[in-house]
Amino acid sequence: MRLVLDRAVRLSDGGRVLVSPGRVVRLTDAGPRALRALLADTATPAQRRLGDRLVRAGMAHPRPAPTRADATVVIPVKDRPGDLARCLAPLGDNVIVVDDGSQPPVSCGVPVVRRARCGGPAAARNDGVARVTTELVAFLDSDAVAPRDWVERLAGHFDDETVAAVAPRLDDPLLDMGPVPAEVGSPRVPYVPAAALIVRREHAWFDPELRYGEDVDLIWRLLDAGHRVRYDPSVVVHHAERRTFRRRFLYGTSAAPLKARHPGRLRHVVFVRPRPLRVARELRVPRRLALWWAAQSLARTAGAVAKLASAYGAGVLYGRIRSTMRGLPTI
Repeated sequence: MRLVLDRAVRLSDGGRVLVSPGRVVRLTDAGPRALRALLADTATPAQRRLGDRLVRAGMAHPRPAPTRADATVVIPVKDRPGDLARCLAPLGDNVIVVDDGSQPPVSCGVPVVRRARCGGPAAARNDGVARVTTELVAFLDSDAVAPRDWVERLAGHFDDETVAAVAPRLDDPLLDMGPVPAEVGSPRVPYVPAAALIVRREHAWFDPELRYGEDVDLIWRLLDAGHRVRYDPSVVVHHAERRTFRRRFLYGTSAAPLKARHPGRLRHVVFVRPRPLRVARELRVPRRLALWWAAQSLARTAGAVAKLASAYGAGVLYGRIRSTMRGLPTI
């Protein structure tokens, strides 16, 4: 599988040093030759071990070729018949729709699992997975429209047995994880949404107690179990844009239950104390690269602070207060 270097990586010292925000890797004398082979997809098995190290470090990313996939698309829906029709139009036959208590019930020409009462997207997806027999489950929200070949273009990532899930890019500003591929769990892409997500069937279970943040919980459980999750923005899925205060606020309310389930993972802001000149001296990195590294780190911190100053931050605060009040003893 061909690799591409992360666009934030800079090479120094004749290709022996790779620098990205927060990380420096120094290669052996044979490293630059191995790196060129990895980028040209001519690497030997020994050289591919270097490639795996770079992928895990977020400094390189796999570019698999499209491949046939044994997958079933599961679509939870609550009302929205027009959105559902647009979602189904480019898809094939292997689709399961879960009607989460729609009124009137949806009718769409593909197998439908009907729920008498609305239980939320986590419960609906779980009911769909219970009917799946394929190796992969491709989750798609009813207000999303994916390319006809989106599963095939991402399925090659599963040739790596350690990969449990892969996500495309969403063109929704609230769910867009950016144009750069990543190993999920990194500061750049700490999680991916389930509005469009492919998961190995044995790992495809959502916590039905979570009405929001259930996809974040799934991703973090996979990572905590030692699996890998990849974000591949070369595939773009359209998702209906609803940039409302309420939507941002509700996403924020998921922070408290997520923190209770994953106390070591939820960090909205990580403050950095860049020491570019010291880094340049100790790691023998050019001063200009160390200064660039510090600027990138500070920019990410500023972006996180801005997010907390929005409706999302208000939701975080509300969810924290509500969680605290529920934990108080009754009088």
